[in-house]
Amino acid sequence: MTLHLAKGSETLPYVLTCTRDDGSVTWQRSLAYFLYHDLIHYAVETTLGYREAFLGLLAAGKEFQDFGTRDGVRDHYTAEECWAEEIVGLLQWPSVGGGPGISDDELLAQLAQLAFGPDALTPRVTLEQLRRIRERVAELHARWDAVPPGGLLELGF
Repeated sequence: MTLHLAKGSETLPYVLTCTRDDGSVTWQRSLAYFLYHDLIHYAVETTLGYREAFLGLLAAGKEFQDFGTRDGVRDHYTAEECWAEEIVGLLQWPSVGGGPGISDDELLAQLAQLAFGPDALTPRVTLEQLRRIRERVAELHARWDAVPPGGLLELGF
């Protein structure tokens, strides 16, 4: 799958488009905040090898509108989807006014206290993986910041 992140301008919206390997496409208008969020997902999911989290599910055919709660019916979340969202949220927390960033050790400790799904599985995230995720996030955000309004960032997944 190829991700196309289009940076909005005064006349163009922010848009995330996913072109799957079979040629099918899903897309949605977005906000700058969510594209930064989606880039963190990219770093988490590619570093951890997740294929059943947000981007992997899109690659497999899920549509953007299938996520979340619709008409009172809550979407079924995979364990990887839950873990990816938790890790992304912890990493993005400082940028949305949530306070200072947490250390690697604090983040790993928070993950160890959580359990999702019927099997109460905890993610296997090593300190080295977390450091690679943080480095990748910084690189992706710098690349995105360098894209001019109306420009495009393309990533393979």
